[in-house]
Amino acid sequence: MSALAQVARRRGVEVSGCDIDLRASADVIASGATVQEGHSADHALGTRAVIYTSAVSPNHEELVEANRIGVPTVRRAEALAEIVRGATVVGISGTHGKTTTTAMLTDALTAVDARPTGIVGGRVATWGGNAKHGGDDLFVLEADEYDKSFLALYPTIAIVNNVEADHLECYGDLESLEDAFVEFANRSERAIFSADDAGARRIASRMTVPHWTVGTADDADIGIRALTRDEHGSSCRLVFVDGTCVDIRLSVPGLHNVRNAAIAIAAVHALGKDVAGAATALEKFEGVGRRFEVVGEIGGVTVIDDYAHHPAEIRATLDAARQRYPNRRVIAVFQPHLFSRTQLFHIEFGNVLRAADVVVVTDIYPARESPIVGVTGKLVADAVGDGQLVHWIPDRTALARRLISMVEPGDVVLLLGAGDITLTAAELTHRLAQEAA
Repeated sequence: MSALAQVARRRGVEVSGCDIDLRASADVIASGATVQEGHSADHALGTRAVIYTSAVSPNHEELVEANRIGVPTVRRAEALAEIVRGATVVGISGTHGKTTTTAMLTDALTAVDARPTGIVGGRVATWGGNAKHGGDDLFVLEADEYDKSFLALYPTIAIVNNVEADHLECYGDLESLEDAFVEFANRSERAIFSADDAGARRIASRMTVPHWTVGTADDADIGIRALTRDEHGSSCRLVFVDGTCVDIRLSVPGLHNVRNAAIAIAAVHALGKDVAGAATALEKFEGVGRRFEVVGEIGGVTVIDDYAHHPAEIRATLDAARQRYPNRRVIAVFQPHLFSRTQLFHIEFGNVLRAADVVVVTDIYPARESPIVGVTGKLVADAVGDGQLVHWIPDRTALARRLISMVEPGDVVLLLGAGDITLTAAELTHRLAQEAA
């Protein structure tokens, strides 16, 4: 939502809006938008249209008032599609990795003078927000499957990083979710898929448009080869369909980021741009906010904030932590996100969290959902099992105080989840600073 506001402001459109916490709106305010704290039906008055996110209820007071007074209401997905209409569009989809791949591709294309405008779902520090303004001819976008939002887009190039069961409250079953990805990708002139993900490969097998697969798999059309990883980062050689090669070096850790970067460079190739120059630019890529974001290193304790809220994302984040910080104790602090997701995946969450040395689980961040009887974060804590040092601390606001008594110099604390656990990062670093003083 804030990226749309920033793009609209750049075009000279008057923008107003609101949020329950203005700390998240600093970039929008800086762009010249008027942002009010809290929600009110009065906010709809005097507006030309109300653009809303699918995360809000259709009974939200501002939408109800807009409909009452005849102000058009426009879903975010349709507003985004209108903004990019007529341009070359790269739509980046998948259960995981959309934000990072979008940011990587935008930076890579900027480095080779392609003048892209990038729109992502997370804050990029080097962008000063979640929109990077280039021109109006080329857009690089997250194409989100939630609420079938990506089906509002008709991308020139469609990317599918991976496809796993998620948002089944919208789709009903995995087959329907995959059908939506097929529809999205088949709208493009060329589609690019991960060769290392079973779901993405299933989608690729149903394509009627030209497409490539990218990955470490032996049969990938664009192969990730000569892969090396250590605490300083990762490197690989990308071998294209015609046999040409380009080397990729990253400072951000994790095999998932190697795959993200490879797919980004494949998209640069599809656009006919300089892949060598684009790959060189990724050496300086610093990551995205809340994606393995190092918030502080105080008293020998490293605090990392990460948006991971799906089992595969937690697995990737823990793998990155082991790469970046070998031989250090890893404490994984997880806030489950959504009752429905916790009900579906609590066993899988427990399984992947066992890769940490210590696990702390707090209660569920409900976001847009109402409670489900019997579904709490304790399901996840219990699924971790007796063989793991696991702590069940349901009150998120108590985490920082409790963690202070657990951490030791040399520990790496991973704060995991898509909810307000991000606030614990600042709370914990503040307490660590007090202890060190």
